[in-house]
Formats: sequence, C-alpha cells, structure tokens
Amino acid sequence: MNARTRLGYNLIAESEAYGYTLAVWGAGALLIDAFGVPDVWGVLAYVGGALAGFALLAEVAWGGMADEMTVERSPTSRVASAIHLLSTGGTLLVARGLIVAVGSAGGGGRLAFLLVGVAVTVTYNLLLLVEEFLGGRLD
Repeated sequence: MNARTRLGYNLIAESEAYGYTLAVWGAGALLIDAFGVPDVWGVLAYVGGALAGFALLAEVAWGGMADEMTVERSPTSRVASAIHLLSTGGTLLVARGLIVAVGSAGGGGRLAFLLVGVAVTVTYNLLLLVEEFLGGRLD
C-alpha cells in the first residue's frame, strides 16, 4: 500500500472521532470560559453527561444496553463529509446556547457541565445523521 492510500484509510477511520473530539474539547473550553475551571464534581458532571448521551443514543440505535452492537458497512462518502463542519460547528453553537441559558437562569456551573455533556454527545451524533442525509447516504 502506498502512503497516499494509507493516508486515505487513516482519514476515513479517524474522521468521526476527530469531529467529536473537536466538539467535546470546544464545548469544554466554552464551559471553562463561562464558569471557570470546574472542580472534580463539575468534571464528573461533564463526563457523566457525555456518557448519558451515549447511553441514550445506544438505546435508540440498538433498543437496549444488553443487545449486540451491529451495524452495516457504511457506503462511500465525499471527502467534504469528513470535515464535519455541520456536526462540529452546530454542536458548539448548541453548547454555547445552553451555557448562556443556564448562566442567564442563574444555574450553576455543575448543571451547565452536565447539560452540555449530554448535549455534545447527542447533538454531534444527530448532526452526523443530517450530514449523512445531505450526502445522500441515508434512506
């Protein structure tokens, strides 16, 4: 395999995780900007929220936590879909909106960290579905 082909395989394999990493990191930075560096409970709220978001999506995708995770091989995609502008950018906009709403309502940082943790996971994955639909890869 030549270097260009290998690079292509690497980019395909990393694409969705890369976008999710940018969304999670970016949302965390927005939270820190708004509420300061979280204490241990704020960190656990953020991570717990992200895990809750995954659990919610797993329930929707497979119908139960005890079911086997199976997926069909996805069809080919356009290179532009690997950038994830919609899913990453949209997730950060939702995170910022939640931060402003919680702050305006007088909510504390821990609540914001929890809610944004859930929102980042759910929003990013739902916007990935929108990207797939717009790219003609969803029925």
